[in-house]
Amino acid sequence: MAPPAEAIEFFAHGSSEPDAAREKLRTANWYGNDAMWVVLPDRGELVGRLDDKIPPYRLKRGRVQYEARQLDATRTVPRQPIGVDAYGDIGFAAGGPAFPTVGCWEVTYTLDGHDALSFVLRVR
Repeated sequence: MAPPAEAIEFFAHGSSEPDAAREKLRTANWYGNDAMWVVLPDRGELVGRLDDKIPPYRLKRGRVQYEARQLDATRTVPRQPIGVDAYGDIGFAAGGPAFPTVGCWEVTYTLDGHDALSFVLRVR
């Protein structure tokens, strides 16, 4: 499934070089479902960036929440809202989990408690 054109356009429009960004975004590591999409880091790894965010782009109206759990230890990031009212109830939602430590993390975003989007990242 290809990412939605409106998500590509939103992120490209925020760039100082939108044409170049648009081309790069077309081949980015997109992951999503019928409710929201994210751009994951290359090879699913965040390297040296524990506080990087992976903001979702919502195709449906609603509030995004996230939670994360470390798969190679017992740490968790409890459920929290993303971008509360900052960008409206559809489209871009600013934010995402900051990871307290390196490791392998499963992150789940939900939209109003439904439409779960889960992915695994290696944070090192």
